Amino acid sequence: MMLKKALSLVATFLAIGISNFMLAAERLPMVQPEDVGFDSEKLERIVPFFNKRVEEGEIAGIVTLVARHGKVVHLSAVGYADAYNKTPMQTDTLFRLYSMTKPIAATALMMLFEEGAFQLTDPLSDYIPEFSNLRVLRTPDSALDDTVILEREPTIQDALRHTAGFTHGLGVEEMDNRFVQLGIYNPDTSLEEMMSALSELPLRFQPGSQYGYAIGHDIALRLVEIITGMPIDEYMEQRLFEPLGMDDTAYWVTEESSHRLSPVHWRKDGELVPIDEVHGHPQGGVLVQPWSVNSYTWDQEYKGGSIGLVSTAADYWRFAQTMLNGGELDGHGIMGSRIVDFMRRNHLPDQQRVGPTSAIGYGLGFGVIEDSTRFGFPISEGSFYWSGAASTNFWIDPSEDLIVVSMTQHMRVAEAGSIRAELGALVYGALQD
Repeated sequence: MMLKKALSLVATFLAIGISNFMLAAERLPMVQPEDVGFDSEKLERIVPFFNKRVEEGEIAGIVTLVARHGKVVHLSAVGYADAYNKTPMQTDTLFRLYSMTKPIAATALMMLFEEGAFQLTDPLSDYIPEFSNLRVLRTPDSALDDTVILEREPTIQDALRHTAGFTHGLGVEEMDNRFVQLGIYNPDTSLEEMMSALSELPLRFQPGSQYGYAIGHDIALRLVEIITGMPIDEYMEQRLFEPLGMDDTAYWVTEESSHRLSPVHWRKDGELVPIDEVHGHPQGGVLVQPWSVNSYTWDQEYKGGSIGLVSTAADYWRFAQTMLNGGELDGHGIMGSRIVDFMRRNHLPDQQRVGPTSAIGYGLGFGVIEDSTRFGFPISEGSFYWSGAASTNFWIDPSEDLIVVSMTQHMRVAEAGSIRAELGALVYGALQD
């Protein structure tokens, strides 16, 4: 057993480098896999598996973190943060979270719910008066000027569970083009200005009638600003990031840390290259535009809940561990356990399940696993999770007291789409008890 543990430690050194390992060990409660029920040899398969994917040109690189019972048992950095310039991936590489911002945004708002600041059934227009005149498309495919009146107003719960009727504005349809024309995701657009622009657009469907992945978590953070009177970045820093020790999580990257920010990769002529003015970008809306992808190195006005934050794997683990712990980490409580439990329960009726398999529900900021047999790997029912547009992933499995985080930066790279299922098979295959 001692030899097995020594070999595991050597493998970790090889994966992330001695200096990075020492830095990680200082900040994270790292233990040997066997201490929390893992088989070291099986868990070590993660590194060669993803190394092979890098060598075959399928992905640029990846950071993975696995934790159980509040202890980190695996942290590795494989491949390249920047495949084009051959910059090695590091465990402290910074990643754009995109939609993995949503669970944090929902948490920020629900902290105020716990304080009695609002009710989930409150209409959004009670706080954002511009929303009092919203209208709805006659059909989802109607022209933007073919609208009908609301059957009921969208509520705060609707915004958090994606049933308000708003869209995301990230594609290439007429509605998405109007998002661009109105500057809704422009780096110079504040949340207040975003709400005014949103009020000029019709809803896609009647509030509460169906699930439609949307911009609701930007609305949630605007509600935080209105209720507290604080800019959202200040609120996040004071109420979330500082108490939880999330030192590398923010809306923009300082000049001193800019070298740690991985570019977002896309596949051009068979090669993984960065999305930028030199290499261009794939087709497909706002998210893949160079001005959007590369707007994270200055203090921009847009500080949103849908696509806003930058973080590391270790920082995101701290957030996830807080939620697994019922709202507390290292003696710092941000909300009560019953509120966390309420957020991670499915809030959708059966006919509104997320995805064609009906295996997934949606809570307040999190997807919820309802049927693991149709999810692709043996994750426990009741687990909650989400992912980001650049192929970042995390899940929290309360039944196994387990957290898994994977970070990479790819857009429209098909091979990156299987990372979560592959990592899931590797992690659950390594569990012994």
